[in-house]
Amino acid sequence: MGQAKLKKRSTANFIQQFPFCSLCGGDRSTATREHMPPKALFDNKHRPDKLVMPACSECNRQTSTSDLVVSLVSRWGAEHSHSVRADHAKLSAQAKIQAPELVCEWLSGASPATQLRARRHLRKNGVVAPADANFATIGPLTIRALNVFSHKAVLALYFEHFQRPLPNAGRVQAMWRTKEDFFQNGIPSDLLDLMQRYGTLIQGRWDASETFEYRYDLNTTDGLFGCFARFRQGLFVLGFAVEDASLLASNPDLDGEWIMPRDLLGPNPHFDKRLE
Repeated sequence: MGQAKLKKRSTANFIQQFPFCSLCGGDRSTATREHMPPKALFDNKHRPDKLVMPACSECNRQTSTSDLVVSLVSRWGAEHSHSVRADHAKLSAQAKIQAPELVCEWLSGASPATQLRARRHLRKNGVVAPADANFATIGPLTIRALNVFSHKAVLALYFEHFQRPLPNAGRVQAMWRTKEDFFQNGIPSDLLDLMQRYGTLIQGRWDASETFEYRYDLNTTDGLFGCFARFRQGLFVLGFAVEDASLLASNPDLDGEWIMPRDLLGPNPHFDKRLE
């Protein structure tokens, strides 16, 4: 049997095993396999075939731009190896076609004066950038894409560890940070202490932890989940999910912006800002 037929049969079996989308609370039927992290995050799109979630056509299609944004942003500031430059060039070309408005936002600060202000800002915060570095503008469009991706990542990892979608009776929240946010003081130790378990992508001797890894913990009885994930060297995501939203009302410590899974693709005005 050919490789294409094997892949088609594997996908059909996967859809039969998990018939409801892991990203919209199971509102819609599974149509495909969703990779988290996306293939584009990895060098030459080569990743172990693990961490695969069921997704409907709508969630798969309407979060593809956020996947592309993270695959680019997580490479910014990385060592300029040949493979990184080659992947970045391919992804940039794709972004110009798929999301030209985002490319315009990134390039809106290309003037020498704006670049100088960006360099001074980083230096003030203890980050020394290479002399030939160019700085992109992280504006509202990019912020929204990163917020969408962050929530998608938490929903996907929730599915990985519970083997069922987070229901719309539950809630999810997530936030992202860049490596510059942790440059001076590192990642807070109390955050790592909160997440006692470790996950990454491993296939045989292939360990992809250099590209993606996460800490997490969960309570299967109450349907509680928390994770802190690193995507390459450039982006970190912290998120929580709760299966029953009534737990939030009885626990004032669980504050912040929570959404139902089905709202991932909604307007969500708070997605226009960096979430705290």
